[in-house]
Amino acid sequence: MEITDIFPLQSLSTEEILNLLPLFSLSFGAIFTLIVGTHKTKGHGYAFLISFVFIFLALFQITYALFNSDISLLGGTLNFSPFTKTLSLMVTFFALIGTVLSYGQDKKEGLLPELYALIQFAAAGMILMVSTSHLLFMFIALEIMSLAIYVLVSMRRGSRFSAEAGLKYFILGGLASAMFLYGSSLVFGALGSFQLTALEDVLRSNSNPPIIFLIGLGLIVSAMLFKVGAFPFHGWLPDVYQGASTNVTAFMGAAVKFTAFLAFARIAQSLIFIDTVESLKWFQWFIWFIAAASMIYGNFVAIAQNELKRMLAYSTIAHTGYLLLGLQSMNYSTDAGQSLVLYLFFYAFANLGAFSVISLFEEKNQKDLHIEQIAGLGVKHPVLGFFMTVFLLSMAGIPLTSGFIGKYGLFSSAVAAGQIPLVIVAVLTSVVSVYYYLRVIVYLFMKESTSDLAIYQRMSGPVLAAFVSAVATLQFGLFPRAIINFVKLITN
Repeated sequence: MEITDIFPLQSLSTEEILNLLPLFSLSFGAIFTLIVGTHKTKGHGYAFLISFVFIFLALFQITYALFNSDISLLGGTLNFSPFTKTLSLMVTFFALIGTVLSYGQDKKEGLLPELYALIQFAAAGMILMVSTSHLLFMFIALEIMSLAIYVLVSMRRGSRFSAEAGLKYFILGGLASAMFLYGSSLVFGALGSFQLTALEDVLRSNSNPPIIFLIGLGLIVSAMLFKVGAFPFHGWLPDVYQGASTNVTAFMGAAVKFTAFLAFARIAQSLIFIDTVESLKWFQWFIWFIAAASMIYGNFVAIAQNELKRMLAYSTIAHTGYLLLGLQSMNYSTDAGQSLVLYLFFYAFANLGAFSVISLFEEKNQKDLHIEQIAGLGVKHPVLGFFMTVFLLSMAGIPLTSGFIGKYGLFSSAVAAGQIPLVIVAVLTSVVSVYYYLRVIVYLFMKESTSDLAIYQRMSGPVLAAFVSAVATLQFGLFPRAIINFVKLITN
């Protein structure tokens, strides 16, 4: 089989080109960013400006073509519908906030101007990933995203923790990518296609797939569980969160998790949630146990953490468990997919905002911010303290924040899907999470400052990113109906 048989060449219409324009903008923008970043004295400023302009241009192009008719390219490999374009819009917006957050943080941490180009390359890979239902093309998109993230993680050259984190993430991430590719090849060998829709049709007509398919599916599922940071595939996550520059950690925790989880959801819908295939129920039960274990492990280990980035790393493992609950519910409830998208969207803002605030108080090349270093900072810097409180309460799922709306929708869909035992685990572990989130708030406002108090560093980028994230978190928490109705519209 030749490459042209897998991805047939074809001429493109004006409408098809219009849907590809955001990818062109991000790709060419990244190249221009690399060029202007070579300026000796103003490379960082020029790189930020060019990156911001091209990401904003991509946002405008996606919005302009949002409700155009569905477009399918490369023999159905790429699909641009209102739903996939909305996901692309969200990913691009996270890239824009990540770029803004990096302004100021780049010079503080000694990051190279190539940082901004890598964010654009990663965003282009993410758009491809949420727009494809082809396993091989999904792997290509995954690698475009992952290779950029590997470099971003290890870019803090003055810190040995960053080099360690980058190496660990690269080795384990490469292993996961290899598992995904090998698993996809086994699935192709067993069922004769890389297209998820075609594979789903084959499975529905064949209730007894060959063992080689099940092995391949097992490898794919394991790779995706690594990418989303689920227990026990989470080993890389706390060290990478700590070692990477905080702006990179924020971008990873928001955009990478958002993209990887939606790709995993698409794979699960087509290859796992097939009721007519009895052998696939083992995978459904596997996801059930992984969800429960992630919620329990992530929340209870987070309690013992005294460093903020490490605490949030274990917290994100717990949130992965909640998301796997929503994923499991998609097998039974039509609303679960909508709830999953909303939860990911809301969590991303809280994550971006929390790390934005942390970046303002970290010293250069500091591994992590200890909880005692923030004692009294909420009183000394009330606006930032308020922002951090909003983000933590949103992660905990407290009312009046978007996190509450996300959790309520996710848990309601799970109850409607009959996932009562898993919902009970989720609710109980959510109560546990309130303790370590409130602990940070207590230190911010109710503990006396120490001699080792973190020093506020004026950086306009992280402040603006925190402000936008706080506004979004409160806006979607107080007035969620518009975003809920919009997600329902694009998923119907």
